[in-house]
Amino acid sequence: MQTPKKLLILLAALPLVILAATAQQYDYGDDYAQDYGQDSLYHDYAMKQQEKEVGKAGGGWNKLIIGTGIGWLVGSKVHVRRKEKKLNQKHKEEQKALYTQYYNDVYTLQQQNAELAQALEQMGVRVR
Repeated sequence: MQTPKKLLILLAALPLVILAATAQQYDYGDDYAQDYGQDSLYHDYAMKQQEKEVGKAGGGWNKLIIGTGIGWLVGSKVHVRRKEKKLNQKHKEEQKALYTQYYNDVYTLQQQNAELAQALEQMGVRVR
């Protein structure tokens, strides 16, 4: 007995469900097409993205070559600076040794001149 009651309730509710489903459909008509038909925002976005992808095709090698060149220049600066420090230190040491030798040679010559002048004075020759 309960089955026919449920069936009656379902049959009575069926038109209400159909009405509710059809009420949600809305006909936008020409207003929608007229307002947004010329809207090309997404189309423009898609075109720009496609152009970016096409432009990236050869960009990988360019970035690699530029990066390699910059790395080579920076590396050469670092290595040149190291070599320059070593050469400057070596040059300072050589220059110091040269000045020391020059000073010692001048001092030795002055002593020899003084000894010769003293020997000449003892012999009776007048020096200055």
